Amino acid sequence: MPERPLLSVNGVTLQYRTGEQLVTATYRVSFEVRKGDRFVVLGPSGCGKSTLLKAIGGYLQPVEGEMLLNGERIGNPGPDRAFVFQEFDQLLPWKTVRDNIAFALTASGKLAKSAAVDRARHFIDKVGLTKFTDNFPHTLSGGMK
Repeated sequence: MPERPLLSVNGVTLQYRTGEQLVTATYRVSFEVRKGDRFVVLGPSGCGKSTLLKAIGGYLQPVEGEMLLNGERIGNPGPDRAFVFQEFDQLLPWKTVRDNIAFALTASGKLAKSAAVDRARHFIDKVGLTKFTDNFPHTLSGGMK
């Protein structure tokens, strides 16, 4: 009989609310990790990697599916898991994504505010975060920050 997986993630959908917006961070994700495995979660910024790890840590509950650790449902954080939080306190919490970027561009004194805002929009579009332009840092995933 095969050994039971150490971690089993079955059809997990994770969502969170940012103001009026409901964000689906993962949709029906499934995988297994067996003892001795090395498992990599890889993807672009904002695709749900950190949210998935927070759920495995027991800090978030799925809206669909289940996560099992040693055959037991993950319901909350426990001493059987180590978790390092991904925090980026460099962003100004009272400024939006666009305003944080523009501030960094104007702080050197080399760009005027209007030019910095245009340049900020360029960078936001380039990394695919256009719909988060007016969001505040506390509504962003770790990777998006």
